Amino acid sequence: MTPDEYPAWEEIAVRSYAESQVRAGNWAPEVAIELSAKELLGLLTEGVSTPGHNLWVARDVETAARVGTLWMIVRSQGGYTEAYVYDLWVESDQRGAGYGRAIMEAGAAVAKERGADAMALNVHGYNHRAYSLYRSLGYQVANSHMRLPL
Repeated sequence: MTPDEYPAWEEIAVRSYAESQVRAGNWAPEVAIELSAKELLGLLTEGVSTPGHNLWVARDVETAARVGTLWMIVRSQGGYTEAYVYDLWVESDQRGAGYGRAIMEAGAAVAKERGADAMALNVHGYNHRAYSLYRSLGYQVANSHMRLPL
């Protein structure tokens, strides 16, 4: 991702994360954008140039059109070197064409090159499509956070 591409991505990422947190029941709608921006900007303190963070744009090989993005970090965690996927985004008109799988496979290849033992991510319970993709790629449930609305 180039510095010129970052602002548009940041806007989409903040909005998308806020919407997913509301849909999952984690945040109230009236505070979601503020909390999402605070969390994202707290992690990406230098935008696309934040050390250790990788922000990539995936493009169609024939048209060079942007089809998605991946935000990933490789970090030491609990005695392992782990790649953590903060965000996978596939353009809405490109979903179902295999780009999500291709982006995640490319991310895994880079993570392995950088010495990662595993890849991890979080997926909300309502996101069945993403969950199915990750399971088909070999991801296993490591933790499960449950919520009972009262």
